Amino acid sequence: MYPILPDCAHVAERDNFGPVLVLESPHSRAEIALHGATILSFISEPSSPSSRPLLWLSRRTGSAGGKPIRGGVPLCAPWFGPHRTAATAPMHGLVRTKLWELLRVETLDDGTLRASFELSLPKDCASGWNHDAVASFVVTAGKSLRMELSIRNTGADSFLLSEAMHTYYAVSDVRNVRVEGLENTEYLEFAGDGKRHSHGAGPVVMKGEAANMFYCARPVRIVDEQWGRAIDISSSGAASTVVWNPWESTAAKQADIGEQWPQFICVENANIPDVAVPLRPNTTHHLSAEIAITKL
Repeated sequence: MYPILPDCAHVAERDNFGPVLVLESPHSRAEIALHGATILSFISEPSSPSSRPLLWLSRRTGSAGGKPIRGGVPLCAPWFGPHRTAATAPMHGLVRTKLWELLRVETLDDGTLRASFELSLPKDCASGWNHDAVASFVVTAGKSLRMELSIRNTGADSFLLSEAMHTYYAVSDVRNVRVEGLENTEYLEFAGDGKRHSHGAGPVVMKGEAANMFYCARPVRIVDEQWGRAIDISSSGAASTVVWNPWESTAAKQADIGEQWPQFICVENANIPDVAVPLRPNTTHHLSAEIAITKL
């Protein structure tokens, strides 16, 4: 059962994704799968013929068999990457493969829509997890897209929280875009030698496979001159920013990416394991991001 929804919101059953919440405001259109509370799409000014999707979604993805969705905004928590000690624990935590509860959809004064989701994470619900917590996710779809992931420790013991909003941004070609705002920053080269390096004064321009974890959370901008737009991203509650694309050889080994690899760049607001958040009992950590599209 779902809560009573305003006229501009409805839940539809979608092949490969199950129940999907559709939000249609005067400013934008968004779709969020209840599987993982994964944002599948966001289009600003949907009535404009020139509007392009903000997010990339693989043509060969879905939630069948409890798999994480490839594309959109998968949520990674309460750990990011492989589990520190449990080899059988799921990659990138628990929340992206669970069915979340839709709590409510609210209409704000300007017509913006705000949807709230919740997920209980009881002790021993998965390998590697022996704490009690509750996750909540709030999506605000208006002229911009705002999202907030909150994790509350409802148990008796503290734990380290690492997390990310693993956002796949649609681009004309990953080889031709640049990421500004990460200048003069140290980063961990996860897909390479696993060591720390310093990024210089210029923007980030990808020239091959990379999963670079920058130790900063400044506002960043993805500049896509071919599509004539920039994507501005600001965050709160994050201590790191991850920039990722698998490139051709690694993408070829992933059936849900394959030849589609040039179509996206991931810029993730995160707290990677190196900067994990100590979460004491009865405390909550909030990770949020706001994303807006600007025409060049």
